[in-house]
Amino acid sequence: MPQPQQRVSNQNWLWLIVLVILTGVIQRPLLHLTTTNVGQQVLWGGIYLLGFGGTVGLAAWVYHRIRPGWSRLTATDWGLMLKGYVFILVIEQLLTWLNRVGFHQVSTANNQAIADLLKQGVLVQILLSVTAICVSPFIEEFIFRGILMDGCLGGLSFWPPILISGVAFALVHANSTIASWLIYAVMGGTFAYIYRKTGKLQSTIILHGLNNLLAMGMLLWGLYV
Repeated sequence: MPQPQQRVSNQNWLWLIVLVILTGVIQRPLLHLTTTNVGQQVLWGGIYLLGFGGTVGLAAWVYHRIRPGWSRLTATDWGLMLKGYVFILVIEQLLTWLNRVGFHQVSTANNQAIADLLKQGVLVQILLSVTAICVSPFIEEFIFRGILMDGCLGGLSFWPPILISGVAFALVHANSTIASWLIYAVMGGTFAYIYRKTGKLQSTIILHGLNNLLAMGMLLWGLYV
């Protein structure tokens, strides 16, 4: 299928760096929600949501300058998405087992950090769940698939952007073992492969959202059961 015109420029690297920094900064208000003051909770919760809203809006604007337009997913696209996600689940189970046996770690450092945040209270659980499932997949896919692969690495051949995208995705997630790092690298690389094959960012946004839904569900399950 013909691909939309892509705009590759050095300016996209600057936008990429700004957005990666923002993804870290917008998480900070959650740390202030331990206060018992309802007014302050509402204030910090509002700042948290505004930060996510502004960041996803900026990321979408940058991406659509690089690659304007959307096209509908086809049956072939859905089939590739299904195969890719099954692959991710299988590899994740193998690497989680390796992490447990070889490094005595039952959860990645990233998931443990999220679990610790969830213990801060119901408001944090609601806000973090909403953003992790409904907003973060858009932000991260705009950054690590759309802007990085098309806006910064669009002139390269098929595989290098996929590998670089997977490595970059793993680097921004907290990891303390090679096995947990590989979980995110394989996930990011698979998303990148699917995006490269379909040319449709919504394919990986959907998969990313599904993955975060399952992950948050398991973390909340462990918290309450």
